[in-house]
Amino acid sequence: MIKVDSNTCLELIDDNHIQPIFELIDTNRTHLREWLSFVDKIETVEFAETFVKSTMQKNKEGIEYAFVIIHYEKVIGRIGIYKIDLQNKIGEIGYWLAEDSQRKGIITKSCQVIIDFCFSKLQLNRVEIKCGTENFKSQSIPEKLNFKKEGILRQGELLYDQFIDLNLYSMLKSDFIK
Repeated sequence: MIKVDSNTCLELIDDNHIQPIFELIDTNRTHLREWLSFVDKIETVEFAETFVKSTMQKNKEGIEYAFVIIHYEKVIGRIGIYKIDLQNKIGEIGYWLAEDSQRKGIITKSCQVIIDFCFSKLQLNRVEIKCGTENFKSQSIPEKLNFKKEGILRQGELLYDQFIDLNLYSMLKSDFIK
């Protein structure tokens, strides 16, 4: 468990998060679907269980570290460091949050904790955030945290039946130390 603030913490995903994750996705389906292609796949608790078990295995192998965001003892979202490349010391932060938990600074503060985890615990040199060029809420996070916008990955993600462009943001360990 990693403390974010007095009301919020991050917990590595495990079995006791299966039902809360499913319910969170199910009640926020329309909101999350706009930018997350996995939402339609998680139609049952059983599929959520498979999804969580796969995540737990990746956590164990050290190829990602996926956390649930717990605010006032309730699971409200997910954040993690994914696509970890230990050879080049690079990882990618991803996050999503329940619609009614947005605009409270929770993701920004959670990202700050994850960034520290990446540079101090994982000894990464570079952290990236990618988000749709039209996903203005998500773009505000790396911008607030002083990530550098490096450019646009043209058709960088298949979102349902169309490719979307992604903004690529990065922070280096040397930027973080400053």
